[in-house]
Amino acid sequence: MSPFGGSTTEAVWERFDPRIFLQRSAPATRVQASFRSAYGLPRVGAVAVGTDSVEHLRELVGALAFEVDDQVVLEYRQLLRARRQPV
Repeated sequence: MSPFGGSTTEAVWERFDPRIFLQRSAPATRVQASFRSAYGLPRVGAVAVGTDSVEHLRELVGALAFEVDDQVVLEYRQLLRARRQPV
């Protein structure tokens, strides 16, 4: 699973806010929300990342304290299924 599509500096991360997938608790960064959400979209047991930045790894480890909002994930999956169905 590559939650960032190769880079956290791509323009998409300025336009899309993945924090919608997290329960409303402590403030998370977009990077943290992407990483944490990757465990539930689809549900996986491990996520691999590559970096040589200790700060980036520290930010990702901190993301594990956040919880994914299962209701939002369910609604997201329903929207994806509805989009695939022919009209």
